[in-house]
Amino acid sequence: MIIGIDIDGVILDTERNLNFYADYWSYFTLHKDRLRNDTTSQENCFDWTDEEIQYFFNNRFPEITRNSHIMVGAKEILKKLKEEGHKLYLITLRGYYYQSEIDSAKEKLEELGIDFDGIVWSAKDKISKCKELGIQVMIDESAENVEQVANEDIKVLFYKEEPIRDVKMK
Repeated sequence: MIIGIDIDGVILDTERNLNFYADYWSYFTLHKDRLRNDTTSQENCFDWTDEEIQYFFNNRFPEITRNSHIMVGAKEILKKLKEEGHKLYLITLRGYYYQSEIDSAKEKLEELGIDFDGIVWSAKDKISKCKELGIQVMIDESAENVEQVANEDIKVLFYKEEPIRDVKMK
């Protein structure tokens, strides 16, 4: 089987760290409150300027990644899937905005110690990448990505620790 896997929220527990550091930096440095609690996208949670967003992701995101743990069970499951002969591709948006997102992820992936069959960085359109690679199952934590991929007849595992919202399928 050919399996696509997102990094953040699936392999690395970056969401909790990202939310903490964003809240902390926004409140104590910028003196800005969070605007929304129903999303983990920092661009939609805060009234940050483009410069503040760029500063945060260039200067704080590598630290956030370094401080993020590998999700419980991820290493064991990925190792087992490889042993069973499945092909594993990382498909992630990381790197679309900043190179530092890729650099910090590479360090954590070395720690994981899994030989992936390929890594697709900067994947704004995960559907076309899934089709191009022949992905049969995609594992992602984003409800939006899950909906889009599932509606293209690709099986999806929606990996989310906490409830977010209903996923609508065609």
